[in-house]
Amino acid sequence: DVASGAKIFKKCSACHKVEKGANATGPYLHGVVGRAIDSAEGFGYSGALEQIGADWTPENLYAFLENPKKVAPGTSMSFSGLKKSSDRADVIAYLDSLDD
Repeated sequence: DVASGAKIFKKCSACHKVEKGANATGPYLHGVVGRAIDSAEGFGYSGALEQIGADWTPENLYAFLENPKKVAPGTSMSFSGLKKSSDRADVIAYLDSLDD
């Protein structure tokens, strides 16, 4: 549910922006679904994300959003995760709706 995902994303918006190129504490998330992992231009990554995979597939995003520190030990992302499966799916649907 894209609308639900937009509401849930407000938790993420303290550190992530959805405008292309608008890095903040975290990398911008415009076009993140399907994008290569750790490839937001201009953002300095911690190096922990490579173990997740090559791209931010919906499955990789789903696992990461559940528990970032478990999926990518050493990540600098301090968010503890979204515990509800439906919340993770909705956020991914929202993010996927943002790209061109």
